[in-house]
Amino acid sequence: MKLLSTAFILFLFLFLSACGGPEPVSFEYTTGDEALFQAPVSATVTMDEIPETVCLETASRESLIPAQIEEQTGANVKIWWTGSQPSNSTETYTVRTDAECPAPEYTWERTDDDSIQLLYDGNPLIGYEHPVYDPQDVEMTKKPFHHVYSPTGDETITKGPGGLYSHHRGIFYGYNRVILGDREFDMWHAENGEHTQHDRFLKEMSGPVFGGHVVEIDWKDENGEILLEEERELRVRRFSSESFVIDFDSRLYAIAGLFSLSGDLQHAGVQFRADQYVADNEDVTSFIRPPALADLDPTEELDEENRMDLPWNAMNYSIEDSEYTVVYMSHPSNPDDGEMSERLYGRFGEFIPYQLSEGAPYLLKYRFWIVEGEAPTVEEIEDMYQAFAE
Repeated sequence: MKLLSTAFILFLFLFLSACGGPEPVSFEYTTGDEALFQAPVSATVTMDEIPETVCLETASRESLIPAQIEEQTGANVKIWWTGSQPSNSTETYTVRTDAECPAPEYTWERTDDDSIQLLYDGNPLIGYEHPVYDPQDVEMTKKPFHHVYSPTGDETITKGPGGLYSHHRGIFYGYNRVILGDREFDMWHAENGEHTQHDRFLKEMSGPVFGGHVVEIDWKDENGEILLEEERELRVRRFSSESFVIDFDSRLYAIAGLFSLSGDLQHAGVQFRADQYVADNEDVTSFIRPPALADLDPTEELDEENRMDLPWNAMNYSIEDSEYTVVYMSHPSNPDDGEMSERLYGRFGEFIPYQLSEGAPYLLKYRFWIVEGEAPTVEEIEDMYQAFAE
């Protein structure tokens, strides 16, 4: 009887070992000529079930690496982590779903019915203001936008409604001349019933590597009919203790017909508007520009000869005793003929005219680097831009 029990236990152990779950998922990641240092990277793998937490294990790191999952199609997922790896090297990573690797996280928090904030370790980085359009309160409800917060505090460094040019607010997007046939709409000032309105959240991203979302925004005529549908995607991550990065992607679709997206560099495009304090104190504003424009006076706005197709631009300003620099980068994949607008009262951004036909999306891709304290050098901005442009 004792021998039988021993044999049964041995059989049970072998049976359970054979059925002990799937093999851990592993993958290789190979760097190019540039080394990775604390940069977000990803790999696509297949996983049958989506775990709540994910860590990565690799031979070159003693501790586990916090990671986050972004769902793709089917059983494919994209695993993101903050990587540091020598150039021209290959490392093998093993996905661990049975371990913990605590780290600060990016999380979304709703502050009221029309506003949410993205927090990192409990501190706000951006806010999404998405009021429901009200024809009885047009000025406060005519466009959604994203506020930007101080990298080291909880105060916004962008302007909302009100102040000088109330329609300028945070990071915003529009054209003052949207033309369809013989009809024309002003999606910049939005004073005649046409407006942009948040429709729904398509995706929300949170975890230890970055946070963000994809929202659908409808561009509507004065009767509330949809003219254009936009998918606006923002991804945000810490770059240092005093700076963070915002990636802004827009995909704009025409519902019917051929649209002309037109206007001028002062009234169209993806724009950044600093806090009202800057408009009240214009002497706190200056610009940092690419090397080709280094001889221009940083306290004067760009003239017509020097504003075409800039790869990047930066605005430096102060609010009370705090100094900020916002670097605005335009991806090489954006259409040509972009004009960079600068205003000492605290607005800058790129205007690109475009003809948009039904079914073919208009794609724009920008990156904002938000820095508090001493301004980055031209060389540092160039390095950041090259990493973005790859």
